[in-house]
Formats: sequence, C-alpha cells, structure tokens
Amino acid sequence: MRREILSGIRDKIVQGNAFPFRKIGIRLRPASRRMAREFAAGFLEGDSLQSSVRALLESEHVPAPGLEITVELSGVGPAAASSGPARPFDLQFRDPVAAPAREIPVLLLEILKGSAQQQVYRMEKERILIGCLPEVEDREGRLVRKNDIVFPHRKGDVNTTIASMHARIWFDAQKREYRIMDESSRYGTRIVRRGCTIEVPADNLHGVGLCSGDEVCFGQASLRFILAGKTG
Repeated sequence: MRREILSGIRDKIVQGNAFPFRKIGIRLRPASRRMAREFAAGFLEGDSLQSSVRALLESEHVPAPGLEITVELSGVGPAAASSGPARPFDLQFRDPVAAPAREIPVLLLEILKGSAQQQVYRMEKERILIGCLPEVEDREGRLVRKNDIVFPHRKGDVNTTIASMHARIWFDAQKREYRIMDESSRYGTRIVRRGCTIEVPADNLHGVGLCSGDEVCFGQASLRFILAGKTG
C-alpha cells in the first residue's frame, strides 16, 4: 500500500523537479481493527509515511521545504469493513501552486543501441526517467521510482551498463527546451551531437540542454532524441 501511495504522489511531480501543491492529505481507511493496528504501526509510528514521502521527493530532486503532509487513520466502520476491493486510503492534494499554462513539445525517442521495451517511444511528458528496472525500491522494499524507459539487463548485452536510476530528461518551461542529467550512474551519460561528444555531469540539477537529432548514450546503450512537435 505504501507503494501505491508514493506512486500517486509521484504522478503529481511536474517539470522535472516541481511539486504543484503545498499540502498532501493521506487518510488511511482500515477495514478491521487488526488492520487499524497494522496501519498505525506501519505508517504512523515515527512519522514513517511522512518520512517515506519526503524521501521520495528528495530522490526525485524535488525541493519542498514548506510542504505540509498529514496522515490520518479513520475509524473502522461498517462501510469500510464491507468495502471489499475498495482502496484502503485516500489522497488529497490541496493548496495548489499556481503555474502558467504551457505547451510541451512531443518527443520521439528511438532506441539505437541496446534493447528496451519499445523500439520507439512517443512522449508528451515533462519528466522522463531512464534505468534498467521498471520499478526501483529502497532497502526496506519501498518504491522510490518508476522508470519510463527501461533497458532490462541481459547477460553480455550493452544494457548491463545502465544503472537502475541512470538519468532523467525534463522539459524546462522557462528555457523552452528539454534537458538531461545523469544520476551518478557508473558508466555515465553522454550526448553525441554532430560528431562531438558532450559529457553530462552527474547530479547536476541544471542538466544539459538537448537538441533534436542528438544521440544520447547511457553507458553503451543509446537512443535518438527527436522533437516531433507540440501538443495542441
């Protein structure tokens, strides 16, 4: 359940490293007294769930110093107990941060070297995560990241040079361009542009600007970055 909660919060992150709300409300809805005790021990003691949310935002490089997170445990009642497969929690996002409307260019990402789940990706996202696993968990089994482009490891394949959290691409609305950063991967990230190689520094939150036609290398795997147009 922790994974589902964090996934719902992650989906609200925009523009690479921004969270458009000032308050998150999490209401836990136990279906039995036993479940209520388990929720209290697993999510409330030591501010466990709040800590997980802040760890998630930190791992996504999202600054949220004034973010208010509340976790409430509702009482066990007939409705909750008979709800069957209904989700045992509610998420509320309040006090939105105003953001100007913007168009996001459509991307085509064509795999050149290595093997991914698709040969060509068409995306209209402000943030694209690249790695070797569909989901990345911390040492306690908590979900911290879902990759959008996955290069699964295969023995003897160039995919083995890609880290679980290798790189991210995001749209910078102010500069009107996509940028990329390496996330301290072992084999690094590079851009090949008109025969020249540009190294992408690790954990640089400003990243490096991308141009249509760039070959982006993740270790020994690579893809072609193509600007296809804009959303309507």
